[in-house]
Formats: sequence, C-alpha cells, structure tokens
Amino acid sequence: MRNIPFAFRAVLAALFLSSLPLLSQAQSSVQVFGTVDLNFTYSKAGGKSVRAMDQGGNIFPSRLGFRGSEDLGGGLVASFWLESALLPDTGEYQGVYWHRRSTLSLSSRTWGELRLGRDYVPTFWNVSQFSPFGTVGVGGSAAMVEGWPFGLGGARTLVRVDNSVGYFLPRDLGGFYGQAMYAMPEGAEGMRYAGARLGYASGPLDIAAAYGRTPVANGQVYRTATVGGTYDFGPVKLYANYHRHQTTNDRQVHLMVGASMPVGPGVIKVSAARANRSGPGLDADDATQFAVGYVHWLSKRTAVYTAYSRIRNRGNAAYVVADSSPAGSPGMPSSGLQFGISHNF
Repeated sequence: MRNIPFAFRAVLAALFLSSLPLLSQAQSSVQVFGTVDLNFTYSKAGGKSVRAMDQGGNIFPSRLGFRGSEDLGGGLVASFWLESALLPDTGEYQGVYWHRRSTLSLSSRTWGELRLGRDYVPTFWNVSQFSPFGTVGVGGSAAMVEGWPFGLGGARTLVRVDNSVGYFLPRDLGGFYGQAMYAMPEGAEGMRYAGARLGYASGPLDIAAAYGRTPVANGQVYRTATVGGTYDFGPVKLYANYHRHQTTNDRQVHLMVGASMPVGPGVIKVSAARANRSGPGLDADDATQFAVGYVHWLSKRTAVYTAYSRIRNRGNAAYVVADSSPAGSPGMPSSGLQFGISHNF
C-alpha cells in the first residue's frame, strides 16, 4: 500500500466509501428482543400453601431472542427468529436454548411466507390469542388444559413442534389470514403433526378456527380443534374460545369467556372457564376457573400487574393455578394471588 501513489489510494478510498450503502443493504438487520417478568405468587392447593417468586404473569413469559431480516429484492425477504425461555428469579435458562422458537423463512407480500424450524402449531394460537390473560399467570387459560404443554395420549404437539414446514397466507387478503403446517417426527414419538388455521380480522372483529392431528401410541390419533374470537366494543373487549382435544379413549372440552376493560393507563381483565373431561373412568373429572386481574402500564414497555384466580375441581381433577403451586389433590380447589412487574425490550 505504501508503493501505491497517493492519488490512486484516494480514488480507492472514495470507491470503498461509495460502496458502503450497497454493503449495508446486503446485510441482515438484527434485533435483540425479549421480556423480563417477575412476580410474587401466593397459591393454595391440596390443603397446602406456597409463597414463591415466579415469572411470566403478563402477556409473555420471560424470554430472550434474536430476530433479523434481509431484503432480497423484488419484494422477497429472508428472516430468522431465535427465542429462548428465561428464569430471571435464578438467572437460568428454561429447557434447551431457542426451544421457544427457532425458524428461518422466506416471505413476500404477494405470495405469503414459507417458514421452517421449531414453531407454534396453528391450533395453539386460538387458546393464547383469544383469552384476556393469554396462557400465562394465575389467570392463564392453559391452567385446566389437560397435558399442557404437550397433549393427550403421548402427543407433544399441543403448543410447539420441531422440524416443521409452515405456510402463512399473505396479509392483503381483505382481512382473511391463515397458516398450514406439517412437522416430521424424525424418530420422536408423538411429534408428527399436520394442521391448519383460518381466520378473519376486520375492524373490531377477529375470529378464527383451527384443526390439527398427531399419530400417537397403539394406532391412536390425537386430534385438536379450536374456534374462538374477540370483539372490541371500545369500552370493553369480549373474548371467547372453544378448545377440544382427544384420543380414542380420552377427550377434554375447554370453554372460556372473558373481557378486558381499559381504565386510564391500565386494563381490567376477567375470565371464566370450564373444562369437561370424558372417557373410561373420567366422566366426573371436571373443573371451573374464575380469574380477575389488573395491568397498569407505566410506559409502553413496562407494567405492574396483579391477578387472582380460583379453580374448583371435581372428581379426580386436580388442576392448579400456577407452576409454583403445591401439587393438587383430586376434587380439591386451588387458588392464587399474584403481584408482578414486566418489562419488554
């Protein structure tokens, strides 16, 4: 470089600087995102009580992720998403790295999105989206879903699945949206999945239905069907969801209705749910849950919240309101009170 004339070096530098915008356009834009959520939970079950530090009580559980995209031109975009679960009360990871989501995709506004990897199944979204508490905290709609987060009969496809190929409809379809997915088990029992979801969202209305199936042991098939929706009246937003999952000898129907009401910088949430399980020796294993909560937003990303819920079990049902609750006892109630802070970044 020392033997190159100064004028020529100046020209090379100018060419390099002029090429920087093109180089930056070819690189992926990467974003670090996540949620840190901690709460104090006092819960009762099986005649015992527990005071514990828990996580994930407001919309999202604690998580850490990286996502990025690259504009390939012609409206085609390549994207990746890596997301793991955290336990901020101890500073540990929950499970294996990136087990919440690990996907790579190609998308276009015209043709939709092709997504590969570990992802949520289509039949999960109604359970989470059409509940005022989502699936987290003591008021979460998943508290009485049997086998959560796996399923019945040895299925492991109630929430997420590995080795999936998914397709999402393009966004500009007059309010219609949907996805289809097929997942290969690759030797893992209860991990083959095929399912789809179709919905319509316009103005205050959002409604969707989904169906999925997974072969399980002894030639049985695990089937999941959901239909749910929300309607936003302004002063109050209503939620409803019907969820049924079953094998040959075991079936559970879960029905949830709820509402959320904005109050200044906060929102009041209420829900009521009923779970009915049927099958040989299971006809009386039913439960009912009532929940109420309040979230106060200190900013767009930070909130303080509280929630209370109670589950009334019948028969051999022994559902509990939180992961930190004592072990449930058949036919005995469970209740929980929660106070927490969440921050999204």
